[in-house]
Amino acid sequence: MKAVAKKDHIPSRRTGKGPLGAKVFSYYTQDERRLIEKAAKREHRSLSSFVAIAAVERAQRVLGRN
Repeated sequence: MKAVAKKDHIPSRRTGKGPLGAKVFSYYTQDERRLIEKAAKREHRSLSSFVAIAAVERAQRVLGRN
């Protein structure tokens, strides 16, 4: 079996340089929750980690930062 490199791998938030801060709560419909859970599972991430990464990526796009 041959190892396959992951494209666009984002490291775990737990191994980040700084401590994680305040909590943010968000609410989803059942369909939205299923969709997010499925995507998080596919990336082998927790739901909260997946949502946090997605939110930061979206904020950077909105603000024109990379």
